Amino acid sequence: MNHQPTDYDRFSSHDFVVDPFFKEWVLYPDPAHEEFWRHWKNANPTKIQTLEEARALILNLEKSKFEMKQAELLSVWSAIQRDINPSKEIKSSSSKRSFFLFGSVAASLILGMFFWYWYELPSTIEYKTGYGETMEIILPDSSTVNLNSNSKLTFVDNWEGQMAREIWIEGEAFFSVVHKSDHQPFKVMSSQNVAIEVLGTEFNVFNRSQETEVVLTSGMVTLSFPVKDKEGKILMNPGDLVEFKESKFQRKKVNPSLYTSWKDKVIHLDETSLGEILKMARDNYGIEIEVQDEELLLQTASGSMPLGDSENFMDQISKIFNVEIVNEQNKYLIK
Repeated sequence: MNHQPTDYDRFSSHDFVVDPFFKEWVLYPDPAHEEFWRHWKNANPTKIQTLEEARALILNLEKSKFEMKQAELLSVWSAIQRDINPSKEIKSSSSKRSFFLFGSVAASLILGMFFWYWYELPSTIEYKTGYGETMEIILPDSSTVNLNSNSKLTFVDNWEGQMAREIWIEGEAFFSVVHKSDHQPFKVMSSQNVAIEVLGTEFNVFNRSQETEVVLTSGMVTLSFPVKDKEGKILMNPGDLVEFKESKFQRKKVNPSLYTSWKDKVIHLDETSLGEILKMARDNYGIEIEVQDEELLLQTASGSMPLGDSENFMDQISKIFNVEIVNEQNKYLIK
């Protein structure tokens, strides 16, 4: 997030349009941006219309990037250039020429701003995995991400000049973050607005069903939560697991390999319940599972099992927990 100046009350619409911090709020909003601009608007009610005009222009320019082909832009630009430098054979009165030139210069300024947006604004990159699929991703700074099944990763393609390298995650991913010489932070945002900020480290993020869970393997991580309590920000150490759910968080010590082994195509169990394993199966494979006897979910097991397709996964569960599993019309029934 770029550093914001302190004189926004003096800004014109054009100043807002070219301001990096303002553009980030319009195009890539997050809780920090929202809070800043909410307070600013409350303090500057007479400038709200100017701000909204600039916001609308940015959104229209961004939309136009996808609706207008580059060749069309170049054609329009060439036409404006011809208007600015008309042929000597064209004759007109001085008053008409002055008006025409003024309009052309204004058009060129607007289109020049358009071109600046077209070439300079970072574009959003998105990776998705299907059920039973994992993916290794190399980020622009050479950090790596292992994206688990049924997950989505989003970021902008250019972090140069940004206050932080920002990532948005839905699902589950393991991050191995490179520490940059300029100490640029690396920030991961969950759908619950939990912010994970690091300089260089390894950690696992689980973000599904209104729950965010972070496990730190090495290094140090700062977590920020969208809560009003004084402890809305904590520092994690290796081996910490922090879970955020229903506006509350809790921390405990764990063996990180139990939560990160999936990236190596294996699951380590340590008195893991059948209920936990079935939740993993639903999340990662998108399968429907019914259990006849709910007490079976309390059974636990320890050991390791390789990850494969859904059928192989359920077959291993049957053997490890000694239960009967029947597949009927794409629905697994556990007896």
